[in-house]
Amino acid sequence: MSDSKNIGLSTQKSSYNQKKIDAIYKNSPIVYITWDKNGKIIDLNQYAVELLGCEKNEIINKEFIPTIISEKDRNLWFKWQEGKMNCLPDNFRSHLIRNDGTTINCIWNNVEIKKDENTIEIISIAKNLTKNVEHEIEMFKLVKAINETDNWVVITDAEGVVEYVNTTVKEITGYSRDEVIGEKPSLFKSNKHNDRYFKNLWETIKAGKVFNDVIINQKKNDEYFYSEQTITPIKNNNNEIINFISVGRDITQNKKLLKQIEYISNYDLIFGLPNRSYIESKIDNLIEANKREEKIAVLVIKFDKIKHLNDIYNNSNNERTLINLIADLINLHINDKNNCVKIDENNSLAYLGGDNFALIINDIKSTNEIYNIVKKILELFTDTINYNKETFMLNSRIGVAVYPDDSKNAKNLVSNSEVALINIKNNDYAFFNQEMNTQIRKFNKMEARLDKAVKNDDFLVYYQPYYKRSDHSLFGMEALLRLKDSDQGIIYPSKFIPILESSQLIKKVGLIVISKVVNSLKKWIQSGYQVVPISINLSPKQIEDSKHLQKIYQIIDNSGINNSLINFEITESSAMSDVDHSLKVMKKMKEKGFSISIDDFGTGYSSLNYLQKFPLDYLKIDISFIRNMTKNDDGKNIVESIINIAHLLDLKTIAEGVEKELELEELNELENDYIQGYYFNAPMPEAEIKKLFS
Repeated sequence: MSDSKNIGLSTQKSSYNQKKIDAIYKNSPIVYITWDKNGKIIDLNQYAVELLGCEKNEIINKEFIPTIISEKDRNLWFKWQEGKMNCLPDNFRSHLIRNDGTTINCIWNNVEIKKDENTIEIISIAKNLTKNVEHEIEMFKLVKAINETDNWVVITDAEGVVEYVNTTVKEITGYSRDEVIGEKPSLFKSNKHNDRYFKNLWETIKAGKVFNDVIINQKKNDEYFYSEQTITPIKNNNNEIINFISVGRDITQNKKLLKQIEYISNYDLIFGLPNRSYIESKIDNLIEANKREEKIAVLVIKFDKIKHLNDIYNNSNNERTLINLIADLINLHINDKNNCVKIDENNSLAYLGGDNFALIINDIKSTNEIYNIVKKILELFTDTINYNKETFMLNSRIGVAVYPDDSKNAKNLVSNSEVALINIKNNDYAFFNQEMNTQIRKFNKMEARLDKAVKNDDFLVYYQPYYKRSDHSLFGMEALLRLKDSDQGIIYPSKFIPILESSQLIKKVGLIVISKVVNSLKKWIQSGYQVVPISINLSPKQIEDSKHLQKIYQIIDNSGINNSLINFEITESSAMSDVDHSLKVMKKMKEKGFSISIDDFGTGYSSLNYLQKFPLDYLKIDISFIRNMTKNDDGKNIVESIINIAHLLDLKTIAEGVEKELELEELNELENDYIQGYYFNAPMPEAEIKKLFS
């Protein structure tokens, strides 16, 4: 190879290497700034331009140190420039000044370009540390989490707001990363733990302690999953909590924790009582062991509004809830019965949820054994009970289903016992029979018909007057509901009111009745009639719902009629089911100028003490007492006592259901105040009422 060729190849190679160096210089993610011995900037690469946030020509020929280096870090640079230091240290930190005045922490190295032992240029090389620091923090969090678990990882800030989740969170819960970031872990919260549990969790981790437990969480599709969870507080150098890391394993199928899962499956976690699943499993085991098909009874005990009362009157300071109090009371009195089956070591009673409990009676020789236990339970609640400084009168009902007569499997036996509850009065019991299934089908059919009636405005209001004893002049009227049907004509309330009262439809229909009554009153007033007050019946579900009552008041207020034209009728049993709440409701009604009657008085368990508390105007004597009044002295004495009690409390009495002359004469003799019944008028549609006014 000739010398000329060698020179050409060498030149080509040199040119190629120079291009590589230039490419690295221009495109490197590291700052390169070249400046001369006088401190003037000669050149800088593209990354330096981007980091400084200005154009290249704006920097060229400016002083390197005052332009590039932050004021607090310049001293070291000036010392070197002035010859007071032989060289700048390697890998030292100084802050670079951006065009907007902000600074960036960098690590610097400097290369001196010399000629004849004299420095002619300096190349200052800087690495941006900001991104490195952020990356290191993220890696620290992630590495710590990964080191502790191979499953779900959730990282929150100190306030519990989620900053990071791993992919396993989506796999377990169904929530995407974007759906979780920025939310709180309560996104996964189920209803299986009470407020006290979560209060303890947060108190533990905010105190800087690690929290370990099996937590029942809820997926996006509402399925539950069991997570064995460790929540660790992370602190900064000042010992301040900056993050919480939750590391969890989905142990729903984990055999090591089957015992705990079994407890969760078989017990109500809030009240700690055996649940529906546990008692049904117990019944199935008894049936399987029962080779001779001896009778087994399942009792479902319902306490009206017990769950509602428990939620209202329980507080976090009470270790013992109202539901637990009831369960303890029943367990105490039936555990001595040999044929009451213990579901676990401590409980013969299971909690089915809502207002219902259940128990099992085994080895039954006669129906009388069932009756004795039923009677014993009902007798426990004939008097008031005290809880959390409040007094309650609890209405209980018991439905009974018997193996093998009513069913041969546990689920149906429990279900049939609940069905038996449907038509029972308070403080009574009933056995299931197949006719009840027919009744349920009729019930469902009528419920659908009633829902349609609400939408089609098929309800009518009839009015039954009541009159003064002294001169038989019109004193008031009671609004009574009817249902018009294209096939059956007018349907009377006895056919549908019980169904309405067992559903939420009663509130919708209640508002319809209020609207129709006030509209009738407005029309009569506008026609110039001397109107009288109208009595409107309120159901227990209406009384217990404060928001619903506000809607009633609003309808009456919007109508413009005087509130004194409305008399609310509340049944005795409804008023006594929650005395404190009833008292608040009645006081509010009186403040608004409404009058109040206690309906069906004498059929419940009112005491003079409670009656004195209620701001009442009238007592309505139940029709059953009116019927018995003329049959024997006892019947008459009861009516006389009711009238005397009312007058003693400065209340007026209204006798309902008066049909006979003899009934009227005896009521007059007893100085009853007002009379209502077919003796004077049957309930009448609105159009016929006008005749009474005229």
